[in-house]
Amino acid sequence: MKRILCLALVLLMLLPMAIACKKDEAPVESEGAGSDVAGSTESSGPVNLLDTIPAGNYGGKEFLITIESYRQKEVIAEELTGEAENDTIYTWLQTINGRYGVNVKGQVPDGDFFTSMSTEASSGAVSTAIYGHLAYELYKPVQARLYKNWHSMGNMIDLTAERWDQKVNKGVTWNGVMYGLTGDLGYSKLQGAMATFCNVALLDEVGYTTDILYDMVEEKEWTFGMFESIVKDIYVDTDYNNKKSGGDTFGFVMISGNSHDVWFEQFGIAITEQNETTGEIIPTLYNEQNDTLIRDLWSFLHENPGVFSWPNNSDHGPEDTFFSQGRAAMITTRLSYASQFAKDLGTEAYGILPAPLKDYDQEDYYTKLFNEYAIWGVSKNILDADKDFIAHITDALCAESSQTVYPQFYDILLKQRYSKDPATAKMIDIIMKNVNIDPTFLYYVVLDNYPELPRYMLRGSTPPDLASEYGAISKTLPQKLADLYALHTDD
Repeated sequence: MKRILCLALVLLMLLPMAIACKKDEAPVESEGAGSDVAGSTESSGPVNLLDTIPAGNYGGKEFLITIESYRQKEVIAEELTGEAENDTIYTWLQTINGRYGVNVKGQVPDGDFFTSMSTEASSGAVSTAIYGHLAYELYKPVQARLYKNWHSMGNMIDLTAERWDQKVNKGVTWNGVMYGLTGDLGYSKLQGAMATFCNVALLDEVGYTTDILYDMVEEKEWTFGMFESIVKDIYVDTDYNNKKSGGDTFGFVMISGNSHDVWFEQFGIAITEQNETTGEIIPTLYNEQNDTLIRDLWSFLHENPGVFSWPNNSDHGPEDTFFSQGRAAMITTRLSYASQFAKDLGTEAYGILPAPLKDYDQEDYYTKLFNEYAIWGVSKNILDADKDFIAHITDALCAESSQTVYPQFYDILLKQRYSKDPATAKMIDIIMKNVNIDPTFLYYVVLDNYPELPRYMLRGSTPPDLASEYGAISKTLPQKLADLYALHTDD
């Protein structure tokens, strides 16, 4: 099988700029923040994305980002420390400050994040430019009607640019209204891609080197059937208690709820469709094929001798603990865990694969996005006079992040792997090619946990019945969807 080796670091550093070139965006010549977004002309080389949006100088005006503590490192870096993660963010912020004459600051509010947001909204003096919080909590400010429609923020932000996630953003737009904005601003969307980590030594023992596995991926032979057959042969009674238990070593471990959510996305099976005109959601989870698939997956998780899954985790931790202890040949978790595994195991001890194809008919590899990445909102009570300023700097932050923060975090995430193993870097490129999250995951709390139905069925102690589980919510789900659309009014 033919190996296509890539100069990973170079490609990753140039990726966002290459996208800009492909779009043929030309530099802007502008005298101020009121200028229109640049038109497109031919471009002969890499383009600084900041040259493709309006120029401007705001005389040191503060741009405040209020962010949930869980994601504060994405926008808060007050000085250079020599730590790559911090210094990347610091440099990014200073680039925007210098170019636009602004003072971008991040803050974490005291107490509950959304209570603080509500208090600020009712104060009559909103100082926050944008809010950043976990994506799955988007329903909270939307239900409280605290957010402004991003599509009404004017022409100082180009929401059609590649730096803003077109598929995800379209999915949460109803009646022309979008309250939560997803894109390359920050880095948690990158780190939230769900990948398959593999233990080199354990797989070598059953005849599968990373070279063999990587070749399978490139030749589109990395299927669920192959994955299933590999992991079934890996089991060791590590704790010597003469029974299958959480102290043993397994071919595949899947414990956490989020790891159970990946299957439909990575198999390219949509659990919703959207009306092209209104964006309204049509639930598509329940059908005979999906019922069979869930039963097959349950059987894999609960009956395959090389698999350990929920609910047997109370004393042994989630799947990343098994992997760090060298007791799992494969797990599915976020790319952000790569740095932890490098510390616990060493960079030569593991490889990274995309999720397996469902079968040979699947056209490409797909990746589920973890629903705790940072999503961005703007208060409906901002001053009209600040709208262009907020839109402009938000877009500038995203543009610069896409061309400097994202490539650098690729490097931070796996920098030693890149220098020693360009084939692993190639796998990361494949993983990141098709990353998506169904829009219902961002509103699952108000939709009867619809997108998480497979999770609960796969974690059950008996074979699942999709008809029964879906039937339990099918009568109330249409009204809950209608209520969600009704919240999306540009008033």
